[in-house]
Amino acid sequence: MFVLLALAGWTAVGIGALWLAGMLREESRPDRVVGLLYHRVVPRELWDRFSGSERIFSIPEPHLAEQLAWLLRDGYRPISLDQLADALRGEAALPPRALFVTFDDGCESVFLRARPILARLGIPAAVFVTVDADAWIFREGEYAERRMTPDEIRACADAGMQIGSHAVSHRGLDALPRAEALAELVRSRELLTEWCGAEVRHFAVPLNFYSEETLDLCAEAGYRSVCTSDNGTSNADTDPYRIKRFIVEGSLDLESFQQSLEPRVIVQRRLLAALKQLPPRLLGERRWMPVRERIFASRLGPWLGFGALRAALLGSAVLFLATLLGVTWAALLSP
Repeated sequence: MFVLLALAGWTAVGIGALWLAGMLREESRPDRVVGLLYHRVVPRELWDRFSGSERIFSIPEPHLAEQLAWLLRDGYRPISLDQLADALRGEAALPPRALFVTFDDGCESVFLRARPILARLGIPAAVFVTVDADAWIFREGEYAERRMTPDEIRACADAGMQIGSHAVSHRGLDALPRAEALAELVRSRELLTEWCGAEVRHFAVPLNFYSEETLDLCAEAGYRSVCTSDNGTSNADTDPYRIKRFIVEGSLDLESFQQSLEPRVIVQRRLLAALKQLPPRLLGERRWMPVRERIFASRLGPWLGFGALRAALLGSAVLFLATLLGVTWAALLSP
């Protein structure tokens, strides 16, 4: 019995090692493009009072300014989504160490706090706006901000920010009937084009709930690219309708932010993301979202950031290997 367990365990370790090595090679490509995803930008004293999900989805204003300034000093080259979409279609080349910055939802703090920082540093960015000002994302949760007004959206566009769509209602499009999902894609694009005075060409998936049909509908609705919240970087082989980004958690100090861009840490993010996607995929949006909110509001909430989950993942790996070594030793000693 111990022999079989040991063989199974070491086989799993070998397969896992090959899988992780493949991801590390991908994340170490010289043509990789880092995509950063922010949501709300808040004063530091307000962020300090958060206890649940907003410690992840909001970032203190000083942290945002510090992170973006460091990226420029370290040689990253911020690009627009138009540049990225053109490159992924083979129509243009990208500079080395390319990076793009995005904000999802379209909350007022993007206009009030992020826009001046981006303008001062000369960094292009995109904001994906949920069109319905009464959508749940602007009303529910530990902390909520209103949606930017059409005038504020136009001001962001005039300041050089690219306006993209985040659908109408911020619901998982994969759970909607086809016609309703397409209507959300088309209507949001039309309204945002009218509000910002420029054609809206890019889309970001709400809640990261999507399917192959969702991506096909995005193309049918006229979008040139789709940004997901799939962890990892993009490269020349990336499908323009599957652009990867990772959430910049508000709890990251500058040193942690710098480390988060390293290939090995992005691999850890991808591994954790694969595990975290299991419950929503099994339960679906309707059942998963209430459970998610209760988990974040519980005592587990403060421990759901990347740092704590990463430590738990590494600890579990060490425990597994220690157990496997014990089983292997028992197999070697067994008659």
